[in-house]
Amino acid sequence: MKDHLDHEKSENASEILIRTALVRHLVSLGRSQKCILAAEAVYGSENRRADLLQLDDFSHAFEIKSDYDNTSRLPGQLVEYARTFDLVSVVTTQRLLPEVRAIAPRRVGLMVFSGGKIEPVRKPTINKQLSKFHLAGGTTKARLLDVLPSSSKNRDAAEVRAEAAKALTTKVLRHLFHSELINRFSESSETFFTETDAEISPEDLLLLRRSSRLFA
Repeated sequence: MKDHLDHEKSENASEILIRTALVRHLVSLGRSQKCILAAEAVYGSENRRADLLQLDDFSHAFEIKSDYDNTSRLPGQLVEYARTFDLVSVVTTQRLLPEVRAIAPRRVGLMVFSGGKIEPVRKPTINKQLSKFHLAGGTTKARLLDVLPSSSKNRDAAEVRAEAAKALTTKVLRHLFHSELINRFSESSETFFTETDAEISPEDLLLLRRSSRLFA
C-alpha cells in the first residue's frame, strides 16, 4: 500500500487517482445504510455525466479537475450541476485550486487532492434553485406518469417531461429524480461495498460505473 501511495505522490494527479482518493475519503467518513455511490454517472435526458455521485438523503455531484485538465468548461458544468443536484463540489489539485476557487460560487464545495489524499477546503451548501426542467429530464416517462394520471401514455417521453415540469412542484420532481438515481445506481453501489475493503484501488471503481443511458 505504501508503494502505491508513494507512486501517487510522485506524479501529476490524474483524474483516476483523484477519483480513487475521493472514494476512499467518502468511505472513510463512514457509510450510512442509505449511501449510494456512482462513478462516471450518466444522468438526464441529454445523458450528461457526473464524475462521482453520492446519494443519501441528498444528491451530491462531484466534478474532478486534474492536473491534465483545464477549467474552461467548469463554469457551464457547475451551472448544470446546480440546476440538478442538491449539493455540488469540485475536487482538484493544488495547482488548479486558485483557478477553481475563482470560478466556483460560494455554494460549491471545494476539495483538494494532496499527498495521495483528499483534503476538504470548503463545504457545499444546498442548492435552492433546482430546475424543474432538469429534474423532469432526468426522470423516466413511466415514473412521471405515476403522478400524472391525466397524461396520455401514448405521448412521447419529451412531451411527458415537459408536462411534468409545468404541472408538478419542484419538491415533487426532486423526489422523483432522487428516486430515479437511487433505482439506477443502488445495485452497482451495493456490489462495490460488498466486494471491496478499505484499500480501494482504481480497478475497484469499475464496480461503480453504470453508464447506461436514461431511456423513456
